[in-house]
Amino acid sequence: SFCTLLHHSGRMACCFSLFYDASGLTWGAELIASAIINSAKASQQQPGVNTDRPLSTEDCRVEVVLDDKLTPASGSQFRITDYSPRAFRYFREDPRFGNNISGEDWIKEWEETKSKPQSGALGSGKSGATFIPSANSYYLIKNIDKKEVGVQIDTLKQYLVHFERFPNSLIMRHLNLLKIEEVNQNGSVVLTKYILVSENINDVPSKLKIPIECWDLKGRIPKPGKLPHPSRTVGGTKKDKDLLRDFRVSSSMHKGLIDQLEKDTEYLKSHNLMDYSLLLCIVKTNLSLEQRKKLVSSTDENLGLTREALDTFLKSGSIAMRENVQRYHNGVVSSDGTEVFFMGVIDALTNYHGAKKLANCCKQFAFF
Repeated sequence: SFCTLLHHSGRMACCFSLFYDASGLTWGAELIASAIINSAKASQQQPGVNTDRPLSTEDCRVEVVLDDKLTPASGSQFRITDYSPRAFRYFREDPRFGNNISGEDWIKEWEETKSKPQSGALGSGKSGATFIPSANSYYLIKNIDKKEVGVQIDTLKQYLVHFERFPNSLIMRHLNLLKIEEVNQNGSVVLTKYILVSENINDVPSKLKIPIECWDLKGRIPKPGKLPHPSRTVGGTKKDKDLLRDFRVSSSMHKGLIDQLEKDTEYLKSHNLMDYSLLLCIVKTNLSLEQRKKLVSSTDENLGLTREALDTFLKSGSIAMRENVQRYHNGVVSSDGTEVFFMGVIDALTNYHGAKKLANCCKQFAFF
């Protein structure tokens, strides 16, 4: 288990790519941001999070084809299908889930993204997924496959229940799910993309800039004969086999993290999910000894940092904590105050199905 990697005491690969349509032209952040905005505005016409109507199973499974079509400068038309819009809106806005993203702030971020679209980044994993950050890097757009869409919809109700029970969950927060289809003049679909919008685990305060290290950890023991290679990376992201260091946090933070990771992995196990990992991005604080002591003493409580609070402390040395913020979401300070860890459980939409079982069986026979 990767729980054992946190001891008591990255960034995504920058190989740039965009989503490509059938003719080889690119359609990226501007188009997808428009789709997200349309989705948000349509969901606001439905009963909100403060109504008496509770979230139903149907809310978690409904598919809504939006009436309006997007027509970029290329002239192609794009049809949007919004998966479970009311459920995802609940998840974004209801404070019980620990997100508390207002509809206005959500739309504002995507309006900014539309006006100044970001470049895509190819992930370091085997899936070849492309990631595009929102304007202020609060959120990530990721293309996923149809099987993953099915897993998300099938588990969505229990996914929300898990976050309601454990708002400090380290599982990546999925905030919107869309299907975008390019439709030609004959009305035929020529390209389909499934778009998942999530929090950006690597949303580092501006003062910290770029992480110095990024780890994708599964808790694996290196295979026989494969020794750790600290200089070997895959797309700039290090793996279990490269691990020759500790990640040291205070005793109370250590206990809280391990407890939460165990609850999260139990939830994932109960839904027969696999191939997830702990994404861990590390930054240096570059603070004086006195400042580091103050930062550690301020954060070694059952309280959460806000993005603004950590950013302000790194600039001015003053810090304010808030009880209604996720405890681990905006950084975990190391026990000596020299580093801040940004972490989350990613890629948790793969079922342990027949093909995976066969692959695992073949791997086991490879060692005989």
